[in-house]
Amino acid sequence: MSIINITVRTFSSVEHAELFLNIAKANQIPKELSSYNLSADFKIVQNIKQKNQIISIWEYENEIHMKKIRDCLSKFSKLPNSLNPKEIHYTNQVVHSSEKNS
Repeated sequence: MSIINITVRTFSSVEHAELFLNIAKANQIPKELSSYNLSADFKIVQNIKQKNQIISIWEYENEIHMKKIRDCLSKFSKLPNSLNPKEIHYTNQVVHSSEKNS
């Protein structure tokens, strides 16, 4: 069963949230992961009503895959201390899912 990890980051300002998004975009996450022969499904979204809130949704194959991805990303994802968002993490195991028809 796969694992879904959701992280809600609430920044002190919209500017800090935008900076985080620019850092995430500049890191070219899929390219970095592929250089380690890794891949993962993820989405990084900005709350429509509360623009200083960024939500990351990651899907991992299992706990081993999750650890490998997190270890890889930790090498590239050094946030400036000044951003210091409040974070809430949710980690859940998928028990049912539906795939979109192509």
